[in-house]
Amino acid sequence: MALTLKGKENIFLQIVNEYKKLIDLNVFKEGEFLPSCRDLAKQLGINPNTVSKAYSILEEDGYVCALPKKGVYVQKKKAQDEKLNALEEILIEFKNSNITKEEIITLINKIYKEENK
Repeated sequence: MALTLKGKENIFLQIVNEYKKLIDLNVFKEGEFLPSCRDLAKQLGINPNTVSKAYSILEEDGYVCALPKKGVYVQKKKAQDEKLNALEEILIEFKNSNITKEEIITLINKIYKEENK
């Protein structure tokens, strides 16, 4: 899968955002290895340090895991767990703010209904 970089955003951020999107969409699956820093840098015509910086951010954000001398692989479960934990904290805040369960469910149904159109 070839990444396409465009826009004025920093290149490493474009790589981070593109991989996050592809991982969230299951284009890259749990356990699948990403291209090496050197290979991706060559493909994109950029410095390998830029790719390394992007991969480090992806690892910090829980999307990938880097294994020395083996490569970088998708670790989506950790990213999903972190998102669910963040959502749980938000829902607790809503509950403590007297927002009803029904109001939250109505909003969720609205969001998912729009997504399926």
